[in-house]
Amino acid sequence: MIATFHVRAAVLLTASAAAAISTSLAAQPASVRADPVTETVHGITLTYEYRWMEDPANAPEMLAFVEAENARARAMLDALPERAWFEQRLAALSSDIDRVSGYLQCGDIALFRRVRPGEQTPRLYIRDGAGERMLLDPAVVGGDPLASFGAIEIAPDCRSVAVQVSSGGSEVGRVHLIDIASGKDIGPPIERIWGEGSASFVGPDKVTYTQMAANPEGDPMLGMTAVIANRDGTGATVVLGNGVLVAPEQAAVILAVPDEPFALGAAVGARVDNEFFLAPMASLLAGKPQWRQVVTLADRITIALPRGKALYAMSSRDNPAGTILRYPLADDGTPGAPEVIFAGSPERLVRDMRVTKDGVYVHATRDGAAQLFFLPDGRGPAQEVALPFEGSIVTLSPDADGRGVSFGLSGWAEALTQFHVVGGKLEATGLASGVWEGAAGMAVTRMEAVSKDGTKVPLVVIRCKGDAGRTPTIIEAYGGYGFDNISPGYDRNAMAWLDRGGARAYCGTRGGGERGRDWHEGGRGPNKPRAMEDLAACARTLTAAGIAPEGGPLITGASMGGTLVPTAALTDPSAFGAQITMVGVVNASRIAFAENGANQFDEMGNPADPQQFRDLVAMDAYQMLASSASPPPPSLMTIGLNDRRVAPWMTAKWVARARAKWPDAPIYLRGDADSGHGIGTAEGVRRNETADLFAFAWTQQSR
Repeated sequence: MIATFHVRAAVLLTASAAAAISTSLAAQPASVRADPVTETVHGITLTYEYRWMEDPANAPEMLAFVEAENARARAMLDALPERAWFEQRLAALSSDIDRVSGYLQCGDIALFRRVRPGEQTPRLYIRDGAGERMLLDPAVVGGDPLASFGAIEIAPDCRSVAVQVSSGGSEVGRVHLIDIASGKDIGPPIERIWGEGSASFVGPDKVTYTQMAANPEGDPMLGMTAVIANRDGTGATVVLGNGVLVAPEQAAVILAVPDEPFALGAAVGARVDNEFFLAPMASLLAGKPQWRQVVTLADRITIALPRGKALYAMSSRDNPAGTILRYPLADDGTPGAPEVIFAGSPERLVRDMRVTKDGVYVHATRDGAAQLFFLPDGRGPAQEVALPFEGSIVTLSPDADGRGVSFGLSGWAEALTQFHVVGGKLEATGLASGVWEGAAGMAVTRMEAVSKDGTKVPLVVIRCKGDAGRTPTIIEAYGGYGFDNISPGYDRNAMAWLDRGGARAYCGTRGGGERGRDWHEGGRGPNKPRAMEDLAACARTLTAAGIAPEGGPLITGASMGGTLVPTAALTDPSAFGAQITMVGVVNASRIAFAENGANQFDEMGNPADPQQFRDLVAMDAYQMLASSASPPPPSLMTIGLNDRRVAPWMTAKWVARARAKWPDAPIYLRGDADSGHGIGTAEGVRRNETADLFAFAWTQQSR
């Protein structure tokens, strides 16, 4: 038992005080212009009172509404006694610890990110024969105290590094090509690079990168092209994309490893399956690649990687648990018949793979826990690499020189720890994030909820050992892209919630990847309502088990979780005590008009297709408000005004419509001008938001 549990009852907000705060603030009417637009699409008639918010020309008016609603939410949140407690505990248990991530190795050097107590974003450190030192500070490279690093790539000769840097959580920024010895730029920065991309070094004098369109008035993620340039950034030539082989809604990406016979091109998007192309390396380096398509969407391949005269691919076409295939390649790159070199099963769901000079590494999971296998010489037989504790593999990265792989491992009570593997042999790096000593006192319980159609849904509950009885409970759900929501992972923010005596739960709804490809498809498109039912089942299970309060737990989800959490709350409001939706896709039927919208069609649905448009309407929380007879449970909706993944106007519209229909309901909007989608957010900004969310969650379940 952790000592702080003994004081928690003394500072609980009383039921009457909580009700008074919610009632007095909720009664303030929303003040925002309604300008109804009604249209019929594919036979479905819909009304939008706040479509004007989508127009960039109306951004000042929308921001004025967000500012007013944020002030109202701010007054409510600041009045909660729990908020100060949570902010203090988050600082002690989450911010004031050393955190290490993103380990990369090349020859005798290693790069990794580290953030120390008091620092806002991770800095890049180097470890070599001279010891360990800071190499780059994102605030200096980006010229902004809120700057943060995105993707980082080391050159195969171990002499240069490419770092993507953006600011304010926007994720869109520039790539700097840096000489490691001097820490200086090699050439001018490369503009318009998405945070998940950087530049890859191809031989001694070339780099490739994926660049966003220069389209400030439209969607810059339409027409993302692959470019090859000189290492100093000059001589840039588009070699894939811009409508050539790659559709505008997909991003063109190149993987080219020096001294390999073939370069790989890909058409990727926010989906599980991708298209792949091969070209002779010499033709790419000449700026005139001779692409041959070798993988189509029908092959259901997520990852493809070339090595010598073979192409390795991770497919779910014939096995929903995943399969690793090896295609022999002819001299011109034509693939032959594939052989299965690793087959997934319900006990080992295939998640990822990487190819090195000495073999293939396969990341699999069992009940969410990571497994790692090594296939010597790329053929096997597979050898399991024993992991030191049950956890999740974070970012499996090949060495820049192709010698091995590195990754982070994180467990429920074990903070992110960095490892390196060569020839299937695990090597400790000695680098690990700090961990709260109280984490050892957590109890992890695996449960199953039974959904409306009888499907058993995986559910994980965490609370402190010895705790019993009902307590404020947060259920997190996602349900998209085949992501696994029940994998072990050290959530440093959750430690403050657990220290308070709360329970955290993770619901693996359909639409995720908890049980393979079929589980993903079972909650996608027309099946999205099944995921809503799964989430309600998880909530009712925790209430029936005497864990959550009798009024039900609070549910929360972010991003794609925005198509799940608020719709579940509106569909079955009695199952939930409250809800928090963060940066959510809450207006799915308008996805085509949002930045980064077309990129989501393959996962969510294409509104140009009549059936898929109906599916989008069925998962549209904004449209669901119109037909809902009763308001949602108490709701806190958050947006980051620098968000480039999900348009902030989606949530702003939802709050405006909900507040207009139920002006007395406790519905709040929290907007933050210093954050985006949550990636790269400065530590102080993140801590303030988390304190707000936890204080709201605790109050709503303590009445």
